[in-house]
Amino acid sequence: MGLLLVKPFPRHYGAASFAGRTCPHPPVIRICPDPMITTLRHLFVDSWAGRAAALLIFLAFIGWGVGDVYSNMGTASSNEVVRVGDRSITPDDFSRALSTQLSAVAKQIGLADPSQLPKSEVEQAARQTLQNLVIQNETQLAASRSGMTVPDDLVRQEIFAIPAFHNAAGVFDRSVFNERLARIGLSEGKLLQAIREDIASRGLLQGMGQSVQAPAPLTQRMLSFDASQRVFDLIQIPFAGGVVTAAPTDEQLHRFYDNHPQIFRTTEYRHAKMVVMTPESVAKTIEVPDDVLHRLYDFQARTYDMPETRTIQVLTFTDQAKAADAATAWKGGASWDDIQKKFPEAAAVSLPGVRQSDIPNPELAKMAFAAPADRISGPEKTGMGWVVFNISAVTAPHKTSFDQAKAELKTQVQKQEAGEALQARQKQFQDAVAGSSTLEQIPGDLGAVPAAGTLDSNGMTQDGLPAPIPGDAALRQAIIHQIFTQAKGAQPTVINGPNGTAFSVLVDEVHPGTLKPFDNVRDQVVQEWTTEQKRRAANLRTTALFSSAKAGSLRKALEGQPEAAALRQDVTVSRVHPDQSLPQNVLQGAFGLKPGTTGMYETPDAFWLVNVTADKPATAEDMKTLGSQLSGEYVQSMRSDIPVALNAAMERAVPPSHINMALYNQVVNAAMPPATNGGH
Repeated sequence: MGLLLVKPFPRHYGAASFAGRTCPHPPVIRICPDPMITTLRHLFVDSWAGRAAALLIFLAFIGWGVGDVYSNMGTASSNEVVRVGDRSITPDDFSRALSTQLSAVAKQIGLADPSQLPKSEVEQAARQTLQNLVIQNETQLAASRSGMTVPDDLVRQEIFAIPAFHNAAGVFDRSVFNERLARIGLSEGKLLQAIREDIASRGLLQGMGQSVQAPAPLTQRMLSFDASQRVFDLIQIPFAGGVVTAAPTDEQLHRFYDNHPQIFRTTEYRHAKMVVMTPESVAKTIEVPDDVLHRLYDFQARTYDMPETRTIQVLTFTDQAKAADAATAWKGGASWDDIQKKFPEAAAVSLPGVRQSDIPNPELAKMAFAAPADRISGPEKTGMGWVVFNISAVTAPHKTSFDQAKAELKTQVQKQEAGEALQARQKQFQDAVAGSSTLEQIPGDLGAVPAAGTLDSNGMTQDGLPAPIPGDAALRQAIIHQIFTQAKGAQPTVINGPNGTAFSVLVDEVHPGTLKPFDNVRDQVVQEWTTEQKRRAANLRTTALFSSAKAGSLRKALEGQPEAAALRQDVTVSRVHPDQSLPQNVLQGAFGLKPGTTGMYETPDAFWLVNVTADKPATAEDMKTLGSQLSGEYVQSMRSDIPVALNAAMERAVPPSHINMALYNQVVNAAMPPATNGGH
């Protein structure tokens, strides 16, 4: 059979029923130190006023309100993602913090819209976010154990310093304060608690590691290693340039043919049957009752009942003249990226698909939803400053009915349950394979996809097309490897594949490759022999020059030689400024040689000779540019040890507990991009 065909093996059992379960394996919320330390540094050192202003003015723009849905669900125990001592991290807390983190990650990798983040980035951000929330709560418990209290006067001073609560005169205004909190759905008590806890955190931890300094001798040695320059001469001698002095004799060709039979064999093909279980194939077999889908639909009502939304790009200035200049430049055709670079003093925010109620600045919200699309507006005065903005997209109000959303909702549940269902069905799959020597009696409701066909060791059919084996590239490769290592007729067994998959293979036909007759491949033999002889000639020539260069220098060895014109002299590189045109092993060799010595290296199509002639100190520009950067990175690396050790100690004292995976997954899935979570 030339083309691998997916065949409908017999189905024997009914569809699997859906049952809500809590995953017994919580997500790993331990993260690598660097991102966590960055968060700790900002959490414990930066001022509350700056963070609160950013929180209230900008972060609420990114889908604020999802957490409110979670916070109204069920009892207290069902509204707790993680418990830390007597403190709870609620879905509301987690959702808001995750929105913040996703916005920061998107900006860091150059995306204007956090919804464009890939699934892997969202999942990593979710784990990091939960870990950061645990750290914050651990810190509060440590402050409480230390008997720290925060006076009301100090809390009042912090609140009065937050610009978001100032009126046009620049002073705290109670009415503005109430309006801002009401607009983002944050109670006064919640804000007071957050400020009080932040002050306690700073009192406990501020200044930790600030006295750490990078030893000057060490940073100088590191800088010298990275920025010092190496000077060398080199020459490339391609295999194709090797000289073959005579045509091959029949005896030479026959000897080459006999010594390299693998080159002149026909391709081996094998016919195999297989059954493959992947999360995707299992998901399709999971039945989801309508009552579950109705509850999920109600739970995501905010998603399916959408008012008009707009995508807004906003620049906020404290200076009217600067705002006017920005408006003029923007209207003149400058792009959003260019306008941000030209006016770095402005607070720049891109708000994809926001509702009017999502914008905590009421003046901006009103103007943005009255402005025409694709037109630069402003500068306009608001309580937050002078704003210039553009409406880049408008989406009309729309409501998705349950019937319209049903398939999407079902897919969400199936994807969420698929991994656990696959693991739960492993024993049934093993039993089915053990009882089916032909792999044709596998129950259909397990979610095992059958396939059969003929292919070579590269996964290609006899028609020269990739065999349509189920699964991703890693799983395909694992299956192909098994087909070509498993004996013909061997009893199938279940094999665990990559990414939680499982499969079983039966090899029922083997068509081994055969050696082609010499007369049929004589021209190919001549070509292969000639290629080998050219490589051998290039090797001998390079070796001769290498021996000569070791006795003196590469320049001297090439004097009067036909290769002299190809010599590159005084090539200068450093580890921070490598020559990207050179092969990696050649470049590594140049750094590994001592001045005055020569090395010989091979790449897939050439030999290389490298003669190091000198070492030069780093340039003044590199020393200046890299010096402060290296010192800062080293100091930060040393400082990271202190908070990591402290956090570990705090978690040993009061470890996190009661992780509710159902709520965790609901928050994370709600933050997934449309292509991942089913299109909402």
